[in-house]
Parts: sequence; C-alpha cells; structure tokens
Amino acid sequence: MSYRLHQVNFVLLALVGTLCLFQWHREKQADDQIIDLRRIGQAQDRKIATQGEAISSANEDLKGFKSEISGLKQKSDQSDTEIKQQKARIFTLEREKERHESEAAEWKKTFAAYDQAIAARDGDIKTLLDQRDQLVSANKDVAQKANQAVVSYNGLVVKYEDLVGRYNDLAKRYQAEHATASASDPHAQPQS
Repeated sequence: MSYRLHQVNFVLLALVGTLCLFQWHREKQADDQIIDLRRIGQAQDRKIATQGEAISSANEDLKGFKSEISGLKQKSDQSDTEIKQQKARIFTLEREKERHESEAAEWKKTFAAYDQAIAARDGDIKTLLDQRDQLVSANKDVAQKANQAVVSYNGLVVKYEDLVGRYNDLAKRYQAEHATASASDPHAQPQS
C-alpha cells in the first residue's frame, strides 16, 4: 500500500510541478504584456505631448492660414474659370469624337463590304478553278478517246492496206488466170 501511496504522491507532485510551470509561464506572459503596455503608454504620452505642441503652434498660425485661405479662394475662382473653359473644350472634343466615331463606323461598313466582295471574288475564282479542272479532266478524257480512235483508225488502215494488198493479189491472179484461159480459148471475148 505504501508503494501505491508513493506512486500517487509522485503523480500529485508531478501535477503540482506542471501547474507551477504553467503558472510561471502565464505570469511571464502577463509581465511581458505589462511591459509592452507601459512602452505603448509612454509612446502615446509622447505623441499626445507632440500633438499638443502642434495644436498650440497651429492656433498661433491661424492668422497666417486665414490669409492663405483667401489666396486659395482666389486661386479656386481662377480654377473654376479654367474648368469652365476646359468643359467647353471637352464638349467640342466630344463632338469631334462623335464625328470621328461615325466616320469610323462608315469605314467599318466599307471594309465589311470590301471583305464580302473579296470573299465573293474568292468564291468565283474557286468556282472557275473547279470548272477549269473539270474541263481539263474532260479534255483528258476526250484526248484519250481521240488517241484510242486514232489507234483504232491506224489499225483499220493497216487492215485496209492488207485487204487492198490481198485484193490486188487476187485481182492479179484472176487476171493471170483469165489471161491464160482467153489465150487458149479463141471464142472468149476479151475482158474490158
């Protein structure tokens, strides 16, 4: 039991030590905050003193400020006159801007019409190129057919020449056979 009692005492002692450490840490933080607040308070006191001096000197310079204010009023009046002149100039510039914007809109329309005309021209060119390609293709087909016709014609000419050659051979043989037959037959009538 005494061993258990020692353990409980040890745990309680550790807890008390932890609590003391925690309390010491909290007190140190509070002391640091108090020191910081004292520094801030001193700085604020110095600032208040400086501002008080500034206020008293400002009160002394109030007469000088009044004369400066009257001078500023005159400058303000002059500025108002200049502002009115600038407003009139701005109005004139706005009118010119509107005129330029309308001219720019007209130019945009012109450019849009130009772009449409270019697109139409490009479409026409493409159509013409397609038609030209079709004509070239058709010409190739016609040329191929013409070449085939020429080849066929040449073949027919060769066959015709061969046929004419055979006919001439047959005609010569026929004449040769009939010439010998008429020479042996006196009653045969001469062939014209």
